[in-house]
Amino acid sequence: MSAFPELRELITSFVSEEPPEIREIRTGTVHDLPGSYGQYFTAWDFSNSIVRDYAMNLYQLTRMATDESLSVDNLLTVFRTLDPIYSTFLGYNGFPTLAKYADLVGQPTQSREEFLDRLTTFTEYVNRLTAWSHHYFPWDLGKERYRYPENGAAALPEPTPAPDSLGDPLQRIPVRLTWQPLGVQVDAEIYSDLNPELCTDVLKALPFTVVQTHAVVSGESMYAWAPLVSVAPTPVRERICDAPIGRLRFSQATGNKVIVQYGPTSETLSSPVLGKVIDSHTDRLAEVGKAVWESAFSSKELIWLTVERL
Repeated sequence: MSAFPELRELITSFVSEEPPEIREIRTGTVHDLPGSYGQYFTAWDFSNSIVRDYAMNLYQLTRMATDESLSVDNLLTVFRTLDPIYSTFLGYNGFPTLAKYADLVGQPTQSREEFLDRLTTFTEYVNRLTAWSHHYFPWDLGKERYRYPENGAAALPEPTPAPDSLGDPLQRIPVRLTWQPLGVQVDAEIYSDLNPELCTDVLKALPFTVVQTHAVVSGESMYAWAPLVSVAPTPVRERICDAPIGRLRFSQATGNKVIVQYGPTSETLSSPVLGKVIDSHTDRLAEVGKAVWESAFSSKELIWLTVERL
């Protein structure tokens, strides 16, 4: 049982429904009317970026809470020191429920289990807010105006993803990814011997259906905030720019996202490897990627990703 059963109910509902806080922020109906000179785009921009940053820092605190060499008192002190920078502003800027539960997370306790449960539940809640905020943010405002030159010194050559260099994983667990309403399915394999504890966490969460959205920095890559929080070790990581088309990743540090790479990217960050879409199905990914790009940047029509075990 979660330390916050009411919050757990909200998390469950927010997997399939837009949180009212996100709707109010994007429609300019937040009670305190944050923003200067009658406009609210700046408040929307700040809330979108800060709630994502907040979620990523909450995750790192959750990982720290699993370290038994750190006392619960010290962990609470760290949380109480860092948290108000985020939760106080976000509470004013349209997230009163977030601010309420942030205060509850920081209440005194001597139980590591209780504190970790609070943090894990709260982190998953903020991840869900982040997922919807990312989807509805008006990325198209910069899609045409702020573009790299097509020709000239500033233009970078398009990278070509390398073949799969991870060798031949010994344990492959089949899964299926389906995108609706596109009606596209691909089969994939979870490489469970590469990051076994992470794979176990992901497989336990299956099946799930979540909103599919698109990367805004990492090139031809799609991601979806998964309904779990994993603090598993991830010894096998790979630079995103070195990954083959069809690579499945799982980014714990940026929101516990399932990521599908469908084309080239120049991102040099390393990310935990989850598996890969089977070679005979990778040619289906470009169609999905283009549709998700349009959804994320312009139309905002929802595309749903279902991941299930075969």
